[in-house]
Amino acid sequence: MKTDRTEVVEDLNRLMAEELEAFLRYFQMRYRLRGVDRLAADKLFEEGTRETLEHAEAIAKQIRALGHVPQLKIELELRGGRTNLQEALAEMLEVERQALDAYKEVLPRVTGDTMLEDFIRKQISVETEHVQEIATLLE
Repeated sequence: MKTDRTEVVEDLNRLMAEELEAFLRYFQMRYRLRGVDRLAADKLFEEGTRETLEHAEAIAKQIRALGHVPQLKIELELRGGRTNLQEALAEMLEVERQALDAYKEVLPRVTGDTMLEDFIRKQISVETEHVQEIATLLE
């Protein structure tokens, strides 16, 4: 069942905004860590920022392919101050779980549109892998 394109584009804009929010969170988190924690997690957060930006760009391309211009609405306030590795990983896990839930929520609305459905399923797979990897680090 195909959904009205306007609703799908709204969903994609929301997903893009969530990916960019994750980018900003990971960017800031990387610099809130200090000492050994920073050394231990620097590459993880560097990769997280790169991947979330790539995801946002991929979503923007999907929006353009649908004949629309990506629109971005972000309301985000990030606290400063130091954090430790456990807290940073727990926050990262929560962000990845939220992303996974958001993609799963959109999936039924794109069912029947092969390109979008494949794209969303791929993102679900990627986010599931991220959740599993981070959860393992927190064990």
